[in-house]
Amino acid sequence: MHARPRSHQEHAFHLVGLKWAGADSKLIGSAVEALLELQRDHGGWAQLPGLEADAYATGLSLYALHEGGGVAPTAEPYRRGVKFLLATQCEDGSWHVRSRSYKFQPFFESGFPHGHDQWISAAGSGWAAMALMLTLPPVDPGAAPRRRVLRI
Repeated sequence: MHARPRSHQEHAFHLVGLKWAGADSKLIGSAVEALLELQRDHGGWAQLPGLEADAYATGLSLYALHEGGGVAPTAEPYRRGVKFLLATQCEDGSWHVRSRSYKFQPFFESGFPHGHDQWISAAGSGWAAMALMLTLPPVDPGAAPRRRVLRI
């Protein structure tokens, strides 16, 4: 509860950790505000200040805001993040996130799109998908299957 996050990822996981630890609502509110301050004008978040916003940072932020901060998917910052994700999604349904790792480890193909960037892109696509799923209405387990439509 006394940690001082410095990076984007630290801010996101700090918020979720505060919630899971049962922290005071004022402390959680401050963590929500700190994460929202990192949101860019176009709705996305970046992993580092000098980088472009991407699906990894944006999906993680939206998940943390909802899970840790109780921010509703209908709230304006969440909706802006969703619009960013939908605008940057690739034709195949994935998101391309540029790798920041040094190229010292031999590359091998996993089958996920985006070549050398496929590992971080897979993680970013996962965070983005989780954030988008939070916008869907609850499902009645006894109801017949139906097509679900994302509403933003």
